[in-house]
Amino acid sequence: MLKFLEFSGSNTDDRVCSILGYENPFKRSNKLGHITASGLVIHNDKVLLIFHPFIKRWFQPGGHIDDGESPIDAAIREVYEETGFVCVPDSKDLEPIDIDIHEIPANPKKGEDTHLHIDLLYCLRISSQEQSIEDISYAWIAFDQIESDRIKRALAKLN
Repeated sequence: MLKFLEFSGSNTDDRVCSILGYENPFKRSNKLGHITASGLVIHNDKVLLIFHPFIKRWFQPGGHIDDGESPIDAAIREVYEETGFVCVPDSKDLEPIDIDIHEIPANPKKGEDTHLHIDLLYCLRISSQEQSIEDISYAWIAFDQIESDRIKRALAKLN
């Protein structure tokens, strides 16, 4: 897990080291932050994005990693829960295509203070579609309409 350190900025090094050194870096019980997973789903030159209900911006589907779950399985589960799209890895390479460290704002409704997410982004492809179990808006966004620097960076790596 030390390879994540190369992605951190100087002002987050201590927090990142604390998260990675935590007994289980995926656990939400670490109030400094945790490792999360998300899925980059591409279809017909468009990217699947959700409108985050708390942050009020468009992001790739993703979220927290459950106990005993691998990060890529968490990304697949989160895409399904948030959009209804059943996905599989886009290649045999199960490594993330991007790693991003970002600050999550405090959420008093959840009793959460500001904390870091070390997010692992996996390239996924659709295998089928079902009814979403969460009520989250999603859309297919053309590459040239993407506003997220992180998604632009991931797309550039794929090209």
